[in-house]
Amino acid sequence: MKKLLIVDDNLDFLGFLVSILKQHFEVYEASGVKEALQVLENTEIEAVCADFNMKDGSGLDLLREIRQKNLTIPFLLMSGDDTMLEKETEHYGAVFCCKTDYDFIAKVKALANPEPET
Repeated sequence: MKKLLIVDDNLDFLGFLVSILKQHFEVYEASGVKEALQVLENTEIEAVCADFNMKDGSGLDLLREIRQKNLTIPFLLMSGDDTMLEKETEHYGAVFCCKTDYDFIAKVKALANPEPET
């Protein structure tokens, strides 16, 4: 199973995502940017799914840190409503997704299991 890191300081939503995605991934969880960076230092994570607004920084801060370390792992930035982030997220080679998208879970699954190029 691929290793997925989910980062969200809303522990209820984090638990919800873990319960759904653990059927498809080996799931690691973090409740903030600092904790996520610790997980990334100690585990070979294959994809990251992070919330935008967190108490100790943003998902965009985490994405920047990951890219500065030259890690090219797939990254999905989640937000409840701020689609203004989409352009900046894509600048870093990541995917933006609104938590309310009907296909949110499918986007997370596709993050770690990309379609082969034809």
